[in-house]
Amino acid sequence: MRHPLMLRGQSEPTGGSRLTRRAGMRAAASSASAAAVGLVAACAPGQGGGAPSAATRGPVTLRYALDEIVPAGQGTYSEGRQLITAAFMAPGGPIRVEIEAVKPVYAAILTQAAAGDPPDVTMTHPREYHPFVNAGALLELDSYLKRDKRNVPDVVPSVLEYWTRDGHTYGLPNAHAVQAIYYNRAAFQRQGLKTPDQYEKEGTWTFETYLELSRRLTAGTADTKVWGGFWPNNTLDIQAGFLWSFGGDLWDKTLENTLLDSKESLEAIQFQADLTARYGVSPTAEERQQLPSGNGGTLAAERAPTEILMTTALGMLTRAPFPLGMAPMPKGRAGRVVRGAPLGVQLMKGATHHDAAWEFGNFHAGLEAERIMLGLHLAVAWHRSSLGSAAFAKQLQPWEDAAAYTESVNTVRPTRYPGKFSEIDRIYSAAFDTVRHGQSTAAQAMAESKPQITALLRQK
Repeated sequence: MRHPLMLRGQSEPTGGSRLTRRAGMRAAASSASAAAVGLVAACAPGQGGGAPSAATRGPVTLRYALDEIVPAGQGTYSEGRQLITAAFMAPGGPIRVEIEAVKPVYAAILTQAAAGDPPDVTMTHPREYHPFVNAGALLELDSYLKRDKRNVPDVVPSVLEYWTRDGHTYGLPNAHAVQAIYYNRAAFQRQGLKTPDQYEKEGTWTFETYLELSRRLTAGTADTKVWGGFWPNNTLDIQAGFLWSFGGDLWDKTLENTLLDSKESLEAIQFQADLTARYGVSPTAEERQQLPSGNGGTLAAERAPTEILMTTALGMLTRAPFPLGMAPMPKGRAGRVVRGAPLGVQLMKGATHHDAAWEFGNFHAGLEAERIMLGLHLAVAWHRSSLGSAAFAKQLQPWEDAAAYTESVNTVRPTRYPGKFSEIDRIYSAAFDTVRHGQSTAAQAMAESKPQITALLRQK
């Protein structure tokens, strides 16, 4: 017997006839299960988490907290998680999963945990699970990781490192993305320029080449302007790939001292800011307001011939009316050091059914879940057995480069997030904007913000 996919917090459909809550749940279950069947060839026990083990006694109902519940066909992380949940329950078994939609998701879950009624499972970005650890709300997964022989040994080690803090691991990957450069081939062809992937094959795809191309591709004025080096991000961890490739870093190994004022870090910060302040190949804050919102939107609207993006933005690009291409991130003096961004699934410490929650969480990190996320074009492979495989390449768009993704995954440096990262990032972003707007140099901005950042790093 198949267990239904139970949904809490789902609003009733509008227009036409009204569905009862029970009928709505059946409809959602049918939609999610059908889509899951289309993406998952089989949900065989033992494959990347597989069906519940015999050690799990049931029946058990798990509460799974997400930020939203969406209809099928959205191509979002939320839809992916719903499809994975349906696939987990498709074979039948003692574990049922009830999805709860809560907003604002992290604050709501922390409130539930403080009240002694947390969900069994939730999800976070690596930068945002630290408040849960600080509150003692997450379950350490060390003992489960040591004894799992089906999935964990196949996960790329650097992906698991994102969820490690103070020697303990608090999460499993539910998706993985890497920074790469995506571009409009037609824009390069019109100017007779070599493309980034051609430079990569020649061994000359560097940040110097990236800047040269950005200047040559920038053209027009006002509403017709095209920015050849579109890079509007002022978020510290999103900029980390630049800092690492230039030989810099965010902080030292103790996470108590910032390295943003090192010579190499300052060069990387100034380089990024100069794309706007000095060269005009990336838009100002005012110019950015006229451009489409969302990652990939400016490239898709042909206002930028290149854009550095995470894999998660590809859903928007698949609708672009021009031929696409991709290449890995350029190399700096330290080589190619790539920023990744996994999303993860966590088990709540105050919940009751830890073993069952582990079965479900480990399935979320497994090969079947990976295939679902790849099918939605939301991730790159995070299993060693998948990278470089024909099955992985088959899931990609014709213009994507499986070898480039594989190399990027293998050169990812996991971002080490201090507990006060959100506060640090606000200080850094404001400081970086003064450099990007030509109001200060990188050295001046980092010297001014260093005392505040250091103080936050040392707060435990």
